[in-house]
Amino acid sequence: MKKYILFLVAGVLLSSCEKTVEGLNDNPNQFTDSPISLLLNHSLLNVASIAEAEPARIAAIFTDQLTGFDRQYGTLNTYSTNAATYEALWEDIFQRGITQAQLVRAKAQEGGNTLVDGQASILEAYYFAEAALLFNDIPFSEVNNPEFPDPKYEDQETVLRAAIALLTQGASKAGTSSAANNVFETTSTWGQVASALKARYHLALGEYQNAHSAALQANFTSRSNDWSISHSAANYGENLFWQFEVEQRQDYLRVQNSYMSRLLKAGEDIYRGNAKTDEKNRYDYYVSSANGLSYNTTDGFAAQTASFPVISFEEVQLIRAEAAARLGVDDDALVAINLVRASNAAKYSSTYDPYVLADFDADGMASNGQTTVSMALLHEALFEKYCAVIGLPVYQDVLRTNNAIGVPIKNANETTIPQRFIYPASEEASNSNFPGFVDQMVKTDIYN
Repeated sequence: MKKYILFLVAGVLLSSCEKTVEGLNDNPNQFTDSPISLLLNHSLLNVASIAEAEPARIAAIFTDQLTGFDRQYGTLNTYSTNAATYEALWEDIFQRGITQAQLVRAKAQEGGNTLVDGQASILEAYYFAEAALLFNDIPFSEVNNPEFPDPKYEDQETVLRAAIALLTQGASKAGTSSAANNVFETTSTWGQVASALKARYHLALGEYQNAHSAALQANFTSRSNDWSISHSAANYGENLFWQFEVEQRQDYLRVQNSYMSRLLKAGEDIYRGNAKTDEKNRYDYYVSSANGLSYNTTDGFAAQTASFPVISFEEVQLIRAEAAARLGVDDDALVAINLVRASNAAKYSSTYDPYVLADFDADGMASNGQTTVSMALLHEALFEKYCAVIGLPVYQDVLRTNNAIGVPIKNANETTIPQRFIYPASEEASNSNFPGFVDQMVKTDIYN
């Protein structure tokens, strides 16, 4: 593993230099430390490299929300990846994410800044949990500890539970403060964000009662609660999907014939529309009207200034809905689903009339081919989240449910989508505790 040792240690080691040579080789242009606000801002900004950038694009390809079309994205579309594919992601998580969050925590604790300590704890939890979900076992407790230059790998469940504990700890310190800043736009507090993330990770662990409780505690009542990365028309401030299509790799990534686009397109045999649901405007939100093949960079999810939710109102309510359905609390599952439908009606200026439980009977319009109301509600929650949330959360849903929504397998030689991301080569080269190559088609432990 690359040695992610906290660079503040260097200042302590240098303090023993003799005073007679002190300052002799000082370079006023060389940084020896950074203010806590700058480090925190970096840790916040780096979230986009996980939630909105290459990992999200790969996850959307694997789950057939989007279509890898040209050059290396054409090969990604048939699941051709290797260790090099994930090298930058590993660095984004560990060097630019976890290390910076730990630096912030150390400085906050040293200065008695409880608020920033809590914020950094929530960010650190996010990075560790997302890494564990994608890679399975990862370095955790020994990361950035000088006594362990080759940190051990710890099992996926242990890391996820520790991340949940970090979220609880962070919320206890920063819970009542606003989670809005110059990177994120939201009406939520840090406590609400922490609860929303706990709902996501409890769901991944199959702990449905805990997921349901955390989703309720998050109290995301509208899209204004989304913990969203803010974007502008300023250079490098644009939506990252917009940047990828317009400025970087035009037509590498499309919606062409994707499973998601077909679910939303009237006339397709799998169209989700019914007497209470008109998906045309949502289809247009994702698909370019110019050619019907590219994703919408004009006024849709990938518009230049469109914010990108790291965790959204829709995700939280649909976690609540799925968990309630699995727990047999059908009335509450229906409430959560209808909250999302009401939000859809406003967002897309279209018809999403509220469902009633009878719609989920075996012969109801929303039965999804299921024979019980609870199972139909469960499938509705999964399908709705698939069409409402782009990227990593949906990838985890498909893995966790053994592809309950029937995402097509895009490689004729495979029977499943990739189950994990591959450890980067830098780990094999630099960490003696590297667990060895694990094929991407091997399930992670919590979904095995």
